Amino acid sequence: MIPFLHRFRSEALEENPLWLVVLADMMTNLMLFFLVLFSVAQQGKAAQRALERTFDAGRAVNPRPDPRMAAALQDYREAEAADRLKKLFSDVTVSERDIRVRLREALLFPSGSAALSSESRDVLGYLAEVLRQMPNDVIVEGYTDPVGVKTSRYRDNWDLSVARSGAVIESLERRGIAPERLIASGYGPYRPLASNADAAGRLENRRVEIVIVRARK
Repeated sequence: MIPFLHRFRSEALEENPLWLVVLADMMTNLMLFFLVLFSVAQQGKAAQRALERTFDAGRAVNPRPDPRMAAALQDYREAEAADRLKKLFSDVTVSERDIRVRLREALLFPSGSAALSSESRDVLGYLAEVLRQMPNDVIVEGYTDPVGVKTSRYRDNWDLSVARSGAVIESLERRGIAPERLIASGYGPYRPLASNADAAGRLENRRVEIVIVRARK
């Protein structure tokens, strides 16, 4: 008889027999555990190392990431970024190739200048906050209307569009966007959205577009 059983009244033992099952199970597990330890101790070093590798959690996990999971995570990040940008800016388009944010000239620059205005701080700050959450490349495209440049600082509208693109890139870099992700592009007046025949059309054509390049499917 187990020594400590005399402490319990026989009536209590008869009324609560389930503790015996628990005790027997625990004793069996302990016996098996010590048998395994004894068996391992009798083996050679090679067998012990093989057993260690069997219980190595690092070997049980596939170190190579599933590309499908990476693609799904990237899709989620891009969709989340697109939703945030639509809440921040009025002109955002999403396609399979890119997420495009169109910013009017008045939001960023004085007329005929590539020096960022004070109003651009908040605009580019909100934009950088979203871009920091994703690894995608970003193309900054500058556009103008065909009206001649009225300053000698820029050769023509093409030169002005490139300068504006560069100014936006410098601002984004200062806000923590890695420079290797940023690409400057200027189109001058050669890709208008609207007719340049009237002031309203020219106003629409003077713009900067932020193009977030989506991961290839």
